[in-house]
Parts: sequence; structure tokens; C-alpha cells
Amino acid sequence: MSRILAIAHSTLAEAIRHRVLYLLLVFAAALMLFSRVLSMMTVGDDAKIVKDLGLSAISVLGLLVALFVGVGILFREMERRTVQVTLSAPVARWEYIFGKYLGLAATITINTAVLGLLLAGMTLWRGAYTHCLWAAIFMLWIELLFITAAAVFFSSFSTPIFSALFTSAVYVVGHLCWALTLLEQKLPAGSVAREVVHGLYLVLPDLEYGDIRALVVHGVPVGLERIVWATVYELAWAGMLLLIAALAFRRRDLV
Repeated sequence: MSRILAIAHSTLAEAIRHRVLYLLLVFAAALMLFSRVLSMMTVGDDAKIVKDLGLSAISVLGLLVALFVGVGILFREMERRTVQVTLSAPVARWEYIFGKYLGLAATITINTAVLGLLLAGMTLWRGAYTHCLWAAIFMLWIELLFITAAAVFFSSFSTPIFSALFTSAVYVVGHLCWALTLLEQKLPAGSVAREVVHGLYLVLPDLEYGDIRALVVHGVPVGLERIVWATVYELAWAGMLLLIAALAFRRRDLV
């Protein structure tokens, strides 16, 4: 465990030194502040606009961090052969994968916490703060942990460009799984196409169940059961991807 934590610590330290991380953080913070200006220029509940854009900024920032920082760190270590130095010590390849993931997860956690506090402060200043806001931020954090696991998974056997594309595809498909159920209902019962669509719905990750942003923005109560099941579901997916990544990285030729 100490070896995993050491790799995680070095990964976090490297990610913090990454200039792209700060550019993305500043961009997300600027988007949140701009939502206040935008709310004064539009007709409607300005507090809802601030919450909606703020939560969206947290989601987009986390995705970009996983793509640019997460995938980039893994690729640079392989390109510079520093991964061979790490693995020459008594460190198993699965420990390397899990250590890298924990370091990236810590980076995601810090970013989410900073932006979450900023958004909470903005809503508190507007007098629209509710404790349910943290439920939405928590579920975004869980989703980003899954996306980070997907980035590590693809990086374990693919190139940076394809890893970024595949990770983005997982994010998009995960939020569009609801369309498969609509398509399934429109296909003839018992047809091969309907069975294929149903199979895809079962094997693809569904991120919509855990996305409670719209409910929180509009003040709709969210049950604890939904939060718990969505958390277990997405973390289970993340764990499965990391296990497969460890197996794939074990077979990868690093010479």
C-alpha cells in the first residue's frame, strides 16, 4: 500500500505543477463568474442560471483534466522511459496503475472542492444557497472519478490521442444512454435490432441516473437511495476499468 501511495503522491505533485491544470481552473472559475453577469442579462431565475453554469463548469473542467492532464502524465512517463525506472524497483505494474489513478483522483478532488466552494459562495451571496447543491457536486465528483478511471484504462494500452477520444466518447455515450431506451421502444418487438439496442444499453455505462444537476437547480428533492445506488454503480464501473487496465498494462511492452 505504501508503494501505491508513493506513486499517487508523485502523480499529484506532477499534476499540480502542470500549467494546463491552472489554465483550466481559471477558465472554469471565470465561467462561474460570467454566469452572474449572464443571469442579469437574461429573463428568468438568475440563481438557477448561476447554479446550472457553475455545475456544468465543474463537470467540463473535470473531463478536461482527465483528458489533458491524466492522459498526458501517463504518456510522458512512457515516452521518457521513467516508468521503467519506477518499475525497476519492487513495484508491481498493477500498483503503478492504481497509484497513478489515486494521484489523478486526488487532483480531481481538489479541483472539484475548490470550484464547489466558489459556487457555494456565489449562491450564498445571492441568497439562493441550499444544502442540496453539495449533493449535485458530490455526484459530479463520483462521475469524474469514473471518467478518470476510463482515461487510465484507455491509456494503459492506447496512444494519447485515441485515449482522449475514447474517454470523451465514454462521457458522451454515458449521458446519452437514455436515447437507447427510446430507440428500443420504437423498434419491433422480438427483432434483432431491438435485442442489439437492449444489449448495448446493458453493457454501456449509464451516467444519467447519477446526474442530478437539473433536479438540484430546479429545487426538486433527490432521494438518498438514488445517490447511494448511483455512487455504487459508477464506482463499480471505475473499479472494473482499473482492474482491466492493470491486466492490459501487465502485458504491455515498455521497451
